[in-house]
Amino acid sequence: MSSDMDKLKEFLLVNKSIKYIRLQWIDYSGVLRARFVPVARCLRIANGSETIRLAQNSIIIPISTAPRIFSLSDYHETWLLRPDWSSLRVCGFQTGHAVAMSFIDQKDAKTRLDKCPRMLLVQALERLDKEWGVKVLVGFEIEFVLLDGDGSNDVIKPLDRLNGYSRTAGLRAETLDLVEEIIDALEQSSISIHHFHAEVQDQLEIALTPEPALQAVDSLVLAQETIRAICVRRNLKATMTPKPTLAGPSNGLHLHLSLVDVNVERVSADHFIAGVLDHMGSLCAFGMANYDGYARSVGDAAGAWIGFGTDNRDLPVRKISDWHWEFRMMDGTANPYLFAAAVLLAALDGLAKKTELVWKDCKLFPHLMNEKMRVEYRINNSMPVTFREALDCLKKDAVVNAWIAKDLLEWYISVKEKEVEVFGEMTDEQRRLRFLEYF
Repeated sequence: MSSDMDKLKEFLLVNKSIKYIRLQWIDYSGVLRARFVPVARCLRIANGSETIRLAQNSIIIPISTAPRIFSLSDYHETWLLRPDWSSLRVCGFQTGHAVAMSFIDQKDAKTRLDKCPRMLLVQALERLDKEWGVKVLVGFEIEFVLLDGDGSNDVIKPLDRLNGYSRTAGLRAETLDLVEEIIDALEQSSISIHHFHAEVQDQLEIALTPEPALQAVDSLVLAQETIRAICVRRNLKATMTPKPTLAGPSNGLHLHLSLVDVNVERVSADHFIAGVLDHMGSLCAFGMANYDGYARSVGDAAGAWIGFGTDNRDLPVRKISDWHWEFRMMDGTANPYLFAAAVLLAALDGLAKKTELVWKDCKLFPHLMNEKMRVEYRINNSMPVTFREALDCLKKDAVVNAWIAKDLLEWYISVKEKEVEVFGEMTDEQRRLRFLEYF
């Protein structure tokens, strides 16, 4: 196995123009952060002679001036950034830059990396492979809205305006040029797309090609930043916040998951998905990780009822085949490593316990079903309708609490409860503008 130094040197040998490497991580609030580090120092970090230290406010949205609120200790904690040099890629939107995703490690933690969401995903994937012999492919559908960059934060209204699902309107002139520029940059970063299209009025979607799960989440993070950066250069703001305007479309971030190399005599698709559905309320606390995300607990978004259906976009889980599902209870405020890990851990629990799939495959519109029909399909439990409700589900879910390292979960819940408190005191418009700063 190549050492960190070998991986970095091999990358730089092929990409001789690189001057800076963005060492990136996603914090507990779902915000992308980075240190921009010259190559010479990266070489010292890779050989172990230097480390990067971070303050604890590097893992939260700064909604309070008192870091102690978020700390479970009585002192200012130090965090260490540990780059994953195997994740190195060229930064397609900035000449001379590369990107490496990083693990975050609390300096005095009893167990190394036990508070790191990215490491939790690595561990979940290792378990799925070791215990069940299964590999995972993941792809994402990125929804975003373009706002004017003049400070008004209003939706752009060009002559050729995005005007509905998969219509060509809005993709005939400048907006099409913009999307093509984004895709060109993604290709330079070795990120392939499945397709792009107009989702609804004023909203675009770019779907990424499936990749091995950890690599796919890394690709998502870089793709989102590529979209934002290229739009800024055109004096536009690309936002992935769930509620970009008070009256316009809501943004989701749907995760497609496929299992490959499945031994069907050992692995049951029904048990796998039953584990996810059995812990849906708790998973929402990771996937829709913000105050306004629950505006999407409706049909054709995250879904209003817990259940699944073949090609049914009005439920949180859409079945595409026995080994391919779309999880719709996610948006751009989630830490995608944490959400993907939680989904896989729920599925692992279903496999281990052989959880019965009591839900029937629903191909109907849930809102048109009467109570008797919903009971028949077991679609009689509603999705959480507030972030507070989802967090309460998470805290009460002893099974989920057993999967995730105690410190990581306590930190996450502590951060999110403070966010609920602070954002709940804001007006809708104040909160919208604040989320636009981050997502």
